[in-house]
Amino acid sequence: MKLKILYALLFVTNIIVGQIDANSLMGLPTATNTEMTSLTGVNIGSILFNTTDEKVYRYTSAGWQVDTDDQNASEVNVVTAVDVNNVTGDPGAGNELTVEEVVQAIAPITSKAARVFYPPSIAIDASSNGTFTLNLYNEYTAQFATPVAGSTGAPNAIPTYAATDLYYYVTFADTTVFNTGTMSIDANGVLTYTIIGQPTDLNALINVVFVVK
Repeated sequence: MKLKILYALLFVTNIIVGQIDANSLMGLPTATNTEMTSLTGVNIGSILFNTTDEKVYRYTSAGWQVDTDDQNASEVNVVTAVDVNNVTGDPGAGNELTVEEVVQAIAPITSKAARVFYPPSIAIDASSNGTFTLNLYNEYTAQFATPVAGSTGAPNAIPTYAATDLYYYVTFADTTVFNTGTMSIDANGVLTYTIIGQPTDLNALINVVFVVK
């Protein structure tokens, strides 16, 4: 008797599941794009499903708009207002209030800081006078490709830029050793320099700076 009752319950359950009708499920009014845009007398707040692009639309004072919860950066507030760049007159009147204001305020700072860097130290032979060339880019990539040591888990080589991704500068050179008036650097980082004297203490300074374009 117990087995018969169990079978009866299973049979009834299967009947209930099988009787679900997809047409009885609740849904939104549907319309093609042409039908939607031709509707008149629509109340603000009405919604429908557009079968043309398969998106939900809501009717506003500006007409039909795609109903989405997407927000752009100017619509998302930061948790705590903060003055990122500490500049009078910046976005948000001092304190940045939205993600967009934070991005706009911090971008000029981070972009400038990240774009300027010094290449590795390079030895220049100044034992004799004359005009010489030195490929600053090759010196930079050679040393970055074969570091002497690195931290645990660090890649074997340091990432580098292409030669044409950089601007090259000499910001200082000892004028008793180098003729700074004729010093030049081409677009690929090849430095042309003229030695006019030897360092008095066996060393002279020349500072080179790279800037990412």
